Amino acid sequence: MSKTRKITYTAVGAAISAVFVCLTNFGWLKVSLLMAAALCYYIVCVKCGVLYGIADIAVSLLVAFFAFGVTPLSSAFLLTAFVFAPFAIVSYCIRKLYYTRVATAFLRVGIMAAFANLSLCAVWFTAKWIFEGLVTDMAAKVGGYAVLAMLFTLFMCVFDLLFNQLSIRIVKMLK
Repeated sequence: MSKTRKITYTAVGAAISAVFVCLTNFGWLKVSLLMAAALCYYIVCVKCGVLYGIADIAVSLLVAFFAFGVTPLSSAFLLTAFVFAPFAIVSYCIRKLYYTRVATAFLRVGIMAAFANLSLCAVWFTAKWIFEGLVTDMAAKVGGYAVLAMLFTLFMCVFDLLFNQLSIRIVKMLK
């Protein structure tokens, strides 16, 4: 693939994912829109390479910040920066570990569990820094950080299964 084509893929992916990040501030389907943004990042990584994928992430977050008025403290920006954008990169790195075989499925779930806990920790401390006592009060209602971590890990593993199946089909369609 030529360098011009890679830059075009990156620019289009950044524009579409920036729109998805912006729409999460106004719509009800926040997770599905952020999943679509992560899918844009992943497709750019697959088609053009991981460096173009990282450039796509940076450009889309900058476009969402400057053009659409998404603040760095908004939930869409924080979740994209700490969960969904790194998820796309991790998913790209483990794309050969399919859920169709037991050994690779267990390995993929283990990697996703570790990633989920790292990203939840980053979101947790950032939210505590921004909102101070509100985060710990909300976590206490759920059952504490440990219960929240288990629920988020389960969510990320199911999310990864859906994302993996969807990305395989979409990448095949783009060939």
